[in-house]
Amino acid sequence: LLDTGCIRSGEPAHGVKLLDAANVDMHCLQTLAQQVAEHFGLPTDFTPTQSVMVFDFSDTHRHEQALLFQEASDEGAAPLLIGMAGDALLEPFWPTGLGCIRGFLSALDCVSSLSAWFSTGDRDLVQRKAEAAYRALKSVDAKTKDMTLKPDSEWRLDPATRYKGL
Repeated sequence: LLDTGCIRSGEPAHGVKLLDAANVDMHCLQTLAQQVAEHFGLPTDFTPTQSVMVFDFSDTHRHEQALLFQEASDEGAAPLLIGMAGDALLEPFWPTGLGCIRGFLSALDCVSSLSAWFSTGDRDLVQRKAEAAYRALKSVDAKTKDMTLKPDSEWRLDPATRYKGL
């Protein structure tokens, strides 16, 4: 960043932090970010309030289902279970720490679904269990986690050990 001119001085004045606004050339940083984005085929336009950010929280999405089955191309082969977890499943909300807990819980839910699929081969059962766990997961937030989650000392692979009401 120093070589590109985004940081004005590698040794700012005493008491001034390296990334202090006075030591960062935002126009240069934005130009560099656009060049990197262009190189990787990413959008290069910034919104007026966006400045230069690694993550864009202006629009968030979540999947409708935590898992789906892809039919195999080989006749008679079992379908492939595709499970979503973490940020791929639910939009993170880092200010309250939900990205971490939802990521962890959704990973356990995904593994639980895989375990049920491999042990039973019952697609409908696996989908019902995954949907119930996903509904419970979506209700977990900073204000309701004590009402929606069981004590973490009880958590096991089965979602019923983690979510109240399952």
